[in-house]
Amino acid sequence: MWKRVLSVSVVLILVVILIVTNFTNIGDEQSEPNIIDVTEDTSVDGVGITAPNVKQLQAGDKAPNFRLPDLSGSEVEAFDVEQDYILLNFWATWCKPCLDEMPDLQTFEHENRDTVKVIAVNTTNTESSIAKVKEFVDEGDFKFTVLLDEDDTVYDHYSIIGMPTSFIIRTSDQKVIKRINGAMSLEQMQDHLNEIQS
Repeated sequence: MWKRVLSVSVVLILVVILIVTNFTNIGDEQSEPNIIDVTEDTSVDGVGITAPNVKQLQAGDKAPNFRLPDLSGSEVEAFDVEQDYILLNFWATWCKPCLDEMPDLQTFEHENRDTVKVIAVNTTNTESSIAKVKEFVDEGDFKFTVLLDEDDTVYDHYSIIGMPTSFIIRTSDQKVIKRINGAMSLEQMQDHLNEIQS
């Protein structure tokens, strides 16, 4: 009789172990953070990298001024430009929509050089190295201003929740005219500029 009780007990213990290990998450550790796409507009591609409950800098807000180093190490003040508008773009080399957008940013600045200055802020602390950023910019022969946000200061002040994110800012009063979450085509960039100039 004792053997039968012992056998049933062992079987029950094995069944419980089987259920716990295969059908519950007890003892599992979360292997990676909960990363979600929060670009808001499902018609655009982008990469979510921050919680979506952050209060966002929006059209009508005053854009914070900032100074960051460029790829040569020189400090650049963002609003110290002659153009009426700045197209401020946040990007990273690991963000494919960001990379796809870069040639259009170059063309947009070239075609509107008297009116718009493109400033591309790289989220440098998410990169494997500054050399990788420089290599990408050199290979693309991009001439617009690229700045390095190595400690997320500007990223935080502009409440970025996904990349790419762009702002069209009026230089005279640093007013945000448009916030664009997600990648833009050259045509969309030009449409935004035409709209704010009309």
